[in-house]
Amino acid sequence: MVRARYRRLMTDDPELARNVLPATADDLRLWHTAGQLRTVRAHDTVVGLLAIAPGQIEWIDTDEINEEVISVDHTGKGYAAFAPAAWSAHIAHDPLRLLVGTIDRLNMAFRKTAQRAGRRRVLDAVFVSLGRC
Repeated sequence: MVRARYRRLMTDDPELARNVLPATADDLRLWHTAGQLRTVRAHDTVVGLLAIAPGQIEWIDTDEINEEVISVDHTGKGYAAFAPAAWSAHIAHDPLRLLVGTIDRLNMAFRKTAQRAGRRRVLDAVFVSLGRC
């Protein structure tokens, strides 16, 4: 499923595909073994997967979305927004712990999905030229 989704990304948006890498089989096995990999299901059908692992931003402990993939046949149906929300509501051990994820600047579709799901942009990297030093 992961490979198929990223193959489609290479066709649909080659510039974005150069910026993001799919999870490897080893990544998926590690998350599965650690209990951090979940399937995204709709009507008893697996439509995607979600990997959330402990993370940290500076001194703040967080849960971090390491991979979220919705299968090619099921995109555009709201599952990408639903999955992290369902995880937060039903699986997360601490409802007050932050759930964070990084979305590539070129991934406008997923940025819109995240905003529809209620996720706020809280950190944007800004690069300022300092000229010659």
